[in-house]
Amino acid sequence: MKKIFRTFTDPTYEKDQKGFYILFLILLLVMILAGWGFFLNWGNIPFDFHDWAEVNAPRLAFLKDAITKGKLPLHMPDSSALRGVTDRYMALPDLVLSPQVLLLRWLPVGTFILINTWFQIGLGYWGLLKLKKRFSLSLLSFTWISLLFFLNGHMLSHYAVGHVTWGGTFLLTCFAELVFALIDGERGPVWETKMAFLLFFIFLQGSFHQFVWCVIFLGFLAVSNLKMLLTILRSGIYAGLLSAVRVIPPALQMGAFDDDFLGGYRSPMQIVRAFVKVIPPADSLNQAKTGAVLGWWEFDIYTGIAGLLIVILAFLAWLVLRNYILGFPSLICPVAVLSLFSVRNAYMILRIFRIPLFSGERVSSRFLFLPFFFILTAGTAALQQWLKDRQFRNKGNIVLTAALIPAAVELGLHMNTWKVTETVKGFPYTYTDLSIKVVANHPDRPYTTGLLIGIVISVVSAVLLLFRAYKASEIQE
Repeated sequence: MKKIFRTFTDPTYEKDQKGFYILFLILLLVMILAGWGFFLNWGNIPFDFHDWAEVNAPRLAFLKDAITKGKLPLHMPDSSALRGVTDRYMALPDLVLSPQVLLLRWLPVGTFILINTWFQIGLGYWGLLKLKKRFSLSLLSFTWISLLFFLNGHMLSHYAVGHVTWGGTFLLTCFAELVFALIDGERGPVWETKMAFLLFFIFLQGSFHQFVWCVIFLGFLAVSNLKMLLTILRSGIYAGLLSAVRVIPPALQMGAFDDDFLGGYRSPMQIVRAFVKVIPPADSLNQAKTGAVLGWWEFDIYTGIAGLLIVILAFLAWLVLRNYILGFPSLICPVAVLSLFSVRNAYMILRIFRIPLFSGERVSSRFLFLPFFFILTAGTAALQQWLKDRQFRNKGNIVLTAALIPAAVELGLHMNTWKVTETVKGFPYTYTDLSIKVVANHPDRPYTTGLLIGIVISVVSAVLLLFRAYKASEIQE
């Protein structure tokens, strides 16, 4: 038992207990996947409420019809599932158009959502494993980050009300890995290509909002670290070119979108409540109980009390150590700015410029998730390093290990409260007939021309970027 605990808390002993190490990582992933399976009712999702009924289930049913019939998903039969803006399917930026949608040919919509979520979690877990290697994280530290990242309230509550386009959030682990690589000195065409393709892939998940978060984060990282400016600027331009197929069609509807700003967290106390308070779906629209005009899922970032204490300790350790490898001080500006943007109307500063990309984010409380994840990752690594140099590190590791139990209980309570079969009970019934969401393509020259131009730009950009990265890697070898 002593050897197992030592392996669990000290990464230098993992090679000596390789079997336990690999088994633990597999079991942790299985537990996370099983948790999400339970949460999504194993794909048997009730679609007759909120954004399941009004937005994402009809859109996926339409995609399934298009893929099954071998037709291009150009026009929906009406604009009801496209926010009443248009019947042009590609004209909205937050649509699932990733390669995984081909599975809809064989899978029911609910089953596809579950499988696709599992796939995205798998990619996120792979990114987290790369961060584990980068920072030599112990299994203990890795477990804390995994639980608080994959099972936090932000992800669960958004999914619960039908925001399946939030799946790209799981890929923020890969984004963080590339950011830390940049801070560590990695530059050049290979890094720029990786970042551009990652941002494009996040966009394809329908995660337009997450795409915006990442672009803003990189922007403030660049202006506060000028030696990274050109690298980040080029990667941003490349990401935009790769995303032309997703950018041009929405640009044709520019004036039709509702971009009224809806605000962020109203106070620091509301942020604390978002981390520790379980507000059930039935009360999520009750302003007297949430203290918010918007639904609580726009503020929920639940970690539980145990989880929040770990995040606070991690943040303090990060500040105390001031370790450049862990992103200090490079990350201070983007983390601070996005955190500030999440409060009240602070984000209006950026919206003044009326740049469509930035105006598309109407709920600024969402910004907090990205700083939260960076602090969780870098801070947990710092906390591990800080404990390593202390005489009481064994006692500290015992406390941190024991704290996993109440943390898991709290996260499980929140998950059980917000699972889709419970959330549906807290919302009015909304009738939806997925069978009528069929392809209704019709002549629409401006739309098809714009889409074709976008495809050409995206494909040519992809080829040139890959060639550029290939030539650069050859020179490095």
